[in-house]
Amino acid sequence: MAPRKVIITCAVTGSVHTPSMSPYLPVTPDQIAADAIAAAEAGASILHLHARDPR
Repeated sequence: MAPRKVIITCAVTGSVHTPSMSPYLPVTPDQIAADAIAAAEAGASILHLHARDPR
């Protein structure tokens, strides 16, 4: 049997809406970009992103 191909998607901002819900939530553009780059370096092919206003 041939190996199965996998596509990894990363939802950087996820379903958590505020930093008080998780200390790991990226909020600023720089934090979101850093997490997106880290996800790509870890093997993610797709970034699922909900843009947020850091204010």
